[in-house]
Amino acid sequence: MSKPINRIIKQLGEDLLQKLNGLTASDFHSFMLEAFRARTDQLRPPDMLRSYAGNRFAKPSELDPVSYHQLEAELLASARQQDIQPVLLSPVAPLGNCASHGAVDQNKVLSASRGTEVLADSTNMMATIAADRIKQGLWNHDEGVHLCSTHRVMRAQQFQGPGTFAHFGIYGMVSVGKAKGSYQCEASLLGKQLGYYQRLFRSRFSAELSVTLQQRGGYTDGGGFLARMADIIQAQLPEAAIAIQEPNQTNSYYQGINFKLFMTGPHGKTEIGDGGFVDWTQTMLGNAKERCLISGIGLDRLMMMEL
Repeated sequence: MSKPINRIIKQLGEDLLQKLNGLTASDFHSFMLEAFRARTDQLRPPDMLRSYAGNRFAKPSELDPVSYHQLEAELLASARQQDIQPVLLSPVAPLGNCASHGAVDQNKVLSASRGTEVLADSTNMMATIAADRIKQGLWNHDEGVHLCSTHRVMRAQQFQGPGTFAHFGIYGMVSVGKAKGSYQCEASLLGKQLGYYQRLFRSRFSAELSVTLQQRGGYTDGGGFLARMADIIQAQLPEAAIAIQEPNQTNSYYQGINFKLFMTGPHGKTEIGDGGFVDWTQTMLGNAKERCLISGIGLDRLMMMEL
């Protein structure tokens, strides 16, 4: 535990956390709502101005909003034309939606009340939506189903450098399917997503896609899986440059491979996004045959490249 938490526990009682964790979800939410209400009852309008001045989470982006939303619309419209379903996400996710998958430490997420957190990763929210639709029998995803979204996500960690904010825009994709043997499902999902990015980079930015692959754990024949995915990219996107990094088995959530996306164009070569296979739908649905591929590119970075 951190020093501030140790100090608070020493002041209020050693069993404070144990008592709070022992509450039912409903009672905990009621307690937190009352704590927030009591705190805000003490605040006045001048306090809001002082709070805003020192609150990095509340500051607006410096990007042009009209151009930003035009870019969002272009990306989503292009995705829909390629049978990738756009989703308009809620600003919040269920509490623990990132941490439960090992994607982001909860201390890097803006936790909220009523069992929610401010959305910190659009891909695991779309994976949750996909798993829910599969569980309800609303989807036949044997041949693959693809979702996408644009969203400003919020992260609690401190970012360094000029023009950096606690919130930033992401275009994210989630593709789900069922294993068929010989990595056919994975090949189909990967080809779909990378094909979208290649067409986007060419049509919108007059740039070419290049991909760096890295082997991860989770597959028995990890080297064979990596080679198969590299062959798929080369066959379906012959003009995309492919590089292989040294294997990394320590990643907490990518399965088999992950990849980095680079755009090479008038501004040179720029890293613009990443992705990989995850076990999120497997673990949520309790089905080892489920396959899930996620990826995302930074909208703020795309915008700044056009300035």
